[in-house]
Amino acid sequence: MSRLTDKYGDVYILAQNLGSRNLLAQEESGHITISGTCPTRYVADQVWSKAKEIDPALSHGDLTLDLTVEREDIYGEYEVRPGDTLSDIAKNITRGKLSYQQIFEANRTILKDPDEIQIGQRLTIPNF
Repeated sequence: MSRLTDKYGDVYILAQNLGSRNLLAQEESGHITISGTCPTRYVADQVWSKAKEIDPALSHGDLTLDLTVEREDIYGEYEVRPGDTLSDIAKNITRGKLSYQQIFEANRTILKDPDEIQIGQRLTIPNF
C-alpha cells in the first residue's frame, strides 16, 4: 500500500460502506483521486466530512474527490437511532437548514406524529 492509500483509505471505505458505486482510487505523482457515484447528497457530504477529518482544510493538495450523486430529488435517507428526535435529525443531518416540521411533512406516509418516530425507520430528508 502507498502512503496516500494508507492516508485516505478510510474515505474510500466509507464511500463503499454507504453504498457508493463505481468507486475508483487512482494515484499518480503524489496525488490520489477518488471517484464514484454516491446514492444521495447526504452520502457525498459524509464522504467529504471523512476527508476533512484527515486534512481539515484540504490544504495538502494530495486528494481530489470526484463524486457524483445518483438521486437529486432528495438530500438523503436517515435510519432512526435510539434517542433520535426529528429536531435532532434536522439539526445534525441538515445542520439546521431544515426544521423538524419539514422532515415530518416529507415523511407523512410513515409518520403520524412528529414525536413518535421509531428506531430503524428510514426517513427521507428533503433537499434544502
